[in-house]
Amino acid sequence: MPDKPLDIERLKELVGQPQASADGDEFVHQIAAPRRKPESVDQLAAAAVAAIEASRGPRRQYSSDAPPVMVIDRKRGSYVFLAIAIGVAIWVGLRLVHRTPPVPSDPVELVAALSPRTVATPGLAPDWDAVRGASESLGERARAVRIGALLVEFERASVRDDSTAQPAAEGIAALLVNEVDGAEVAGIFAGGGREARSPEARHKLAPLVRAAPMGVGAWLQASRVAAAAGDIGFFAGVRSRESLALLLAMPGITPDVEAARDRLDTLLHRRGRPDFAAVADALALIQRELAN
Repeated sequence: MPDKPLDIERLKELVGQPQASADGDEFVHQIAAPRRKPESVDQLAAAAVAAIEASRGPRRQYSSDAPPVMVIDRKRGSYVFLAIAIGVAIWVGLRLVHRTPPVPSDPVELVAALSPRTVATPGLAPDWDAVRGASESLGERARAVRIGALLVEFERASVRDDSTAQPAAEGIAALLVNEVDGAEVAGIFAGGGREARSPEARHKLAPLVRAAPMGVGAWLQASRVAAAAGDIGFFAGVRSRESLALLLAMPGITPDVEAARDRLDTLLHRRGRPDFAAVADALALIQRELAN
């Protein structure tokens, strides 16, 4: 609001005139108005303030240009934003500490992740020692790793319509036949063919074999095939990366396996084309150690 000149005469009328001193040289600043009741004085004071405000504009009650309610809202908004930021930070921290482990990949899904050219390559024998009475002589993890690798070779040979599918299926049956409730499933795989490849066969197999080591065993075999064929796309896929994470989280391994898997992790995360010869060596060592 633009400034207005004070109405001096009106102000004098409200507060009274100053009295002159005895010698007439200067004014003594006293209110010369007649005595009034306190209520009248309050009314006069209010009228004087009103007159000043009318001429100069109302006195500001806060320091900033924004009304007080806006200042309060801004502070409240800052607190809300800070609370949200802290909540997000806590959520991220908990996810990092309690990260959900990856779900083991189905061996058939890993074969589907290979390129058609890689699937069509000749069979690759898994790298482990031959043992008698395999289902009795092997530990639970080693048996699961072997079954996962044989499932990959069985599926690849079946896709190629290769006669090597039957030996792979019989190898799976030998690992199951002496297990509790394993005779029926062993019979399904021993028969080979479509029944052994069916989802029902894998569904019946699931309670007999630990999923995580079987998934790792399948990935190791599929990765050996991919490395031999130079199939870089397989290692870049989600299934492969999840299976590698599962391998890296596997407990109870030997120092040799730990060193080999760390080297494998480094090789597969380098920029450009991996050194497939070095990748194949690390995979073979890990498979041999885990399957025996």
